[in-house]
Amino acid sequence: MRTYVFNNMTFYGAPNKYVRFKGGKARRIAIALAGLLIGAVNGIFGAGGGMLAVPALSFIAGYDDRKAHATAIAVILPLCLISSLVYSLRGSFDFAVVLPTAIGVLLGGGVGAALLKRLPIDSLSFIFYGLMLLAGIKMLT
Repeated sequence: MRTYVFNNMTFYGAPNKYVRFKGGKARRIAIALAGLLIGAVNGIFGAGGGMLAVPALSFIAGYDDRKAHATAIAVILPLCLISSLVYSLRGSFDFAVVLPTAIGVLLGGGVGAALLKRLPIDSLSFIFYGLMLLAGIKMLT
């Protein structure tokens, strides 16, 4: 396993493709800064923080894809609740659509969480980054 020192922060290469921060203080600062960026993106766009949280958790915390996805979901839940509250107070969404959409999202979330354990890591990465790529292409058109 290789060790890297950059700007007084130590990184070490895990046996797989992930590189992570080693050391408490630098790691906590990096995670907090990533959280700030993720929260801002989620607040601006109404979603999408998870798309940034997964790669951040892979790089900073060294999590494999399954753990990064599961942790991102746990982090995004309170963030989405806060964003929803702010949007609700500003009258930014249609309440008639919230309940049917929420039912679908809850059912889909359960199915997705069950699939997370069953999908091979490589397939999970391919699907996730493929969706990110498609979302980026859609935003450009």
